[in-house]
Amino acid sequence: MADDYMWDPDPPGEQRPGNKPGVNMKIVAYNLLTLVSYTILLKFVDEGEIYDALLIAGQLFACLIIAIVQRSGYWVLSGLLVLVIGFSTCVLLGGGIR
Repeated sequence: MADDYMWDPDPPGEQRPGNKPGVNMKIVAYNLLTLVSYTILLKFVDEGEIYDALLIAGQLFACLIIAIVQRSGYWVLSGLLVLVIGFSTCVLLGGGIR
């Protein structure tokens, strides 16, 4: 019975300190807060939609690179949410797809 959990990286009763769901969801929250912040600020700038799109692409790229380095699905989730919400916001603020 002692070998039942030999290959399990997190045997029952043990949890790695960095794998708390609440802590990892902060990654997603901070990325969305960043997206909302620069989208609101760039709304008042001429041609702000272009800069907004570039920042969204940069943030998505950064999230995916960090996801690969840290092997964390929360960074991938965060990047996908930034892409979907950012694209939707660009379409809404830009007047729609023509």
